[in-house]
Amino acid sequence: MQFNTYTVAGAHIAAWLVNNPASEPSALAAVLDSYDVHQPVTTTAQMRALRPWIQRLRGLFEAGTVAGKAERADALLNAANCRPRLISHGAGLPFHLHYAPVRTGLEGSRLGACSRAGCGTAFVDTSRNGRRHFCSVRCANQVNVANHRLRQRQPR
Repeated sequence: MQFNTYTVAGAHIAAWLVNNPASEPSALAAVLDSYDVHQPVTTTAQMRALRPWIQRLRGLFEAGTVAGKAERADALLNAANCRPRLISHGAGLPFHLHYAPVRTGLEGSRLGACSRAGCGTAFVDTSRNGRRHFCSVRCANQVNVANHRLRQRQPR
């Protein structure tokens, strides 16, 4: 799946925040800078203010349906009073709107939390078929091996 420039950064930053809720401001600033975010978080007070939002973001990743994800995302947008903005990414660069067009949709089916018991790591599913259930190959392998061993022990 190819995310456009409006959804790729936001989805990956949201997953990073959910997976690193107690990170240092400098770590978050580096992640935001890597996605060319124009106003990166740089203080402990800003990071502290993000923590309630991060908890709400986790609920978005863990929602079981696209409708549930959309409902939670919409609630976050309403609470943030989100509006399009005119942005220039540096001296001499033209201004442009930052927003996600309606036709792009939420990509809610591509946001998930790892299905391995005890993990819960948030991830953005960029696979072709969009059917990922695990945050990594390691978690998928652990579950698959455990299921295989369980089947081998069962009498036939």
